[in-house]
Amino acid sequence: MANDGDTIQIKKGLYQEGFLTITKSITIEGEPGVTIDGLKEKHVFGIYHDHVKISDLKVMGSGISDLAEYAGIYTEKVKHCQFENLELVDNVYGFYLSETENCSIKNSSSIGNAENEVLGGNGIHLWSSSKNQIFGNTLVKHRDGIYLEFSEDLEISNNLSKDNIRYGMHFMFSNENRFSKNTFKNNSAGVAVMYSKKILMEENQFIENWGESSNGILLKDISDSELLKNEFKGNTIAVFADGITHVNFVDNHFINNGWGIKILGNTDHNLIKNNNFIKNVFDISTNTKSTTNIFIQNYWDQYKGYDLNLDQFGDVPHKTIHFFGYWIAVYPFLMILYESPVVIFLQGIEKVFPIVTPIEFEDKQPRMRARI
Repeated sequence: MANDGDTIQIKKGLYQEGFLTITKSITIEGEPGVTIDGLKEKHVFGIYHDHVKISDLKVMGSGISDLAEYAGIYTEKVKHCQFENLELVDNVYGFYLSETENCSIKNSSSIGNAENEVLGGNGIHLWSSSKNQIFGNTLVKHRDGIYLEFSEDLEISNNLSKDNIRYGMHFMFSNENRFSKNTFKNNSAGVAVMYSKKILMEENQFIENWGESSNGILLKDISDSELLKNEFKGNTIAVFADGITHVNFVDNHFINNGWGIKILGNTDHNLIKNNNFIKNVFDISTNTKSTTNIFIQNYWDQYKGYDLNLDQFGDVPHKTIHFFGYWIAVYPFLMILYESPVVIFLQGIEKVFPIVTPIEFEDKQPRMRARI
């Protein structure tokens, strides 16, 4: 029987244990080749005490239920736990932290078994759990790679979330969080950040999130936040902005996307500065004709202006939205006319007579060269 403060070292082998509950402050360490099988009962590990550390194990076989959310690693109302170098396989939820604080999930992986959104679980799921660290993990084939709700003051960095059937990361009602240097790739719906404020999103990669309703990132009712030095490449819509305000988009790269930024009319007082827009079908799209958003000092590969005073900025403003980009935002079915002869003809007229574009979106200081 273990006591508080003990360390349990597990020898190589398969341990078919079912549901393991931990109610003491202990450390569990595995030799290479240790597998703990939950036998599809409930959680594999249920942790109900502070100061628990689990490392160097393969954890598999959580229960499956329509009524309960079973996980490989489950915590409830605990603090100061550490989970490191764990390999989670064939669990509905990988890590599930409920009302848990000051814990860390590091250098681990969770490969899920999600086949649909209804029965699938998330790779890392936090509910009402603040001041936690999620670092260096790989999340694959879950419903959402990372899911956060009512969880604040989190550090989420250096994670890879890919091939999930809904979102690479999805969070709601979770303020003052920071996520940096993560990669979100080939997730069906990309990333969603909703109903939150004071979010820092820095040096992340949003790559190849491609599909009819897929975004690099969906921002819904977000305020007082920053997107800095991120790369959006090969997404259907790199950024979908709906009801956001006082958000700064600075030093980001938008490359080879269907849409760079899709801005709805309820999106106000945001700054789009020093970004690169390269080889997107539409750099900016909107369903409104006027804006309080500021576009300044961005590089647009479609800009055809000149720089006579050699200050590295164009001498004439760049129209960030062309008439067709506006009309397909209002009437999406018009996309079937893209590159049709009539649209090509109207685009030619627009270049000669820009006044025909009835939209106020423009960058008054477009960069002549892309920022590296």
